[in-house]
Amino acid sequence: MSTTRKIATAVAAVALLAACTSQGGGTATSSTGSASVPAKTQSQTPSTPAGSSAASAPAIASGPAGCKSADLAVTLTPDQGGGGMNKNREVLTFTNKGAAECTLQGSPGVSFVTGDAGTQVGAPATKEAEGGAVVPLAPGASATSALAITNADVFDPAECAPADVRGLRVYPPGETAAVFVDHQQKACSAPEKSTMVVGQVKG
Repeated sequence: MSTTRKIATAVAAVALLAACTSQGGGTATSSTGSASVPAKTQSQTPSTPAGSSAASAPAIASGPAGCKSADLAVTLTPDQGGGGMNKNREVLTFTNKGAAECTLQGSPGVSFVTGDAGTQVGAPATKEAEGGAVVPLAPGASATSALAITNADVFDPAECAPADVRGLRVYPPGETAAVFVDHQQKACSAPEKSTMVVGQVKG
């Protein structure tokens, strides 16, 4: 085959190859001849910031708050179980006069007071026990605490120093504000002489 014919055959082959490529359906190539790779589709899921929790912790539900003195009506009535010659048994009743439920737990603080200023007389009541069950009080509901009062005339007047009192200063459990309860009698005014014992609040 002559040189001219060889060149013509080569040119025809190149032209045929170019025509096949231009008809479509083939894989596009880069200038280096390697197949191009389509860009990777990015994930649509947002990444979680470092240090953050994947799920929020559930909120901790809080229970009713402790009863405040301002939300309680306190009364003193004789214990129907009776007392004795030397001791009177009374019942302190705490009634929720507020609009929300609250709780009481433990024993109240109780002291005799006298005069318009409510001056404390003698030692405060001895608490029968600490702690106790939590007592929920819905609006209008009541809880009670037993109060035993030893008569002042049982003691030697020299060590008791009896005095007239006009009532009781009652601190609901956990409270620092007192409620006055009218209750006139004689009580020992000696500061070290406790003549009352108060029990835990019960529903």
